[in-house]
Amino acid sequence: DFGQNPEIIKYLKSLVEETLLPGLKIQFDQSWSGILGVGSVKSPIIRKINTHLYVGIRLGGMGVAIGSYVGRELARAID
Repeated sequence: DFGQNPEIIKYLKSLVEETLLPGLKIQFDQSWSGILGVGSVKSPIIRKINTHLYVGIRLGGMGVAIGSYVGRELARAID
């Protein structure tokens, strides 16, 4: 389902408060949920779809880690 799951948020907050940073006062200002683009292959799809459309998809939850690589490869593909 789209949206945030209160049970998962509660679990993650307790994990941070009790396991990762016990004894520290923690304030959570924001939360986010989304859908991971995963597949049987662990590499992203970087492809020209048509004359005016290129995609860099299926980052498998690693968008922050490999997003700049995918962006660079898309820029090379457009040139």
